[in-house]
Amino acid sequence: MNQKRAAIEQLFLQHYVRLRQLATRLLHDDEEGKDIVNDVFTRMIQADIMPLPEKAEAYLFTSVRNRCMDHIAQQQVRQRVERLLPVNDVTIPSETDEERRYSELRQFVDTELSEQTRQVFLLRFDKHKKYQEIAAELGVSEKTVYKHLHQAITQLHEHFKEQEQ
Repeated sequence: MNQKRAAIEQLFLQHYVRLRQLATRLLHDDEEGKDIVNDVFTRMIQADIMPLPEKAEAYLFTSVRNRCMDHIAQQQVRQRVERLLPVNDVTIPSETDEERRYSELRQFVDTELSEQTRQVFLLRFDKHKKYQEIAAELGVSEKTVYKHLHQAITQLHEHFKEQEQ
């Protein structure tokens, strides 16, 4: 691991200036360019990615270019949304309204769902666990986890659909 990290640091020192120039040219923003290049190297370290030495430069330039293109696409979408839906026209629910909705949801989950369905639902949405983790924790199959989540979501949907009518 330390060898890979040292190799990535060497790639950073060797290619940073040119990668940043590429990102800055594509984004027309030096700070954004710097962030993109740093993100590429951070992801390499986090994902434990080490390209082959003969392909490292191509990998880095392609990664930076792709991240820049993703960034540009996200900006364009944001701009279109802002044009179509100006912030002044948006009614933002009050925090108390959101709290009330969450409270209603939580009350329904606690009182109307079966114990197993409630456990699965809370592990998935409160604890953000994966199906596999939930199955292991509760000693059930992933299919059972899926079934309980499906039941919970169906019941929630029906309950809140009735409330809206």
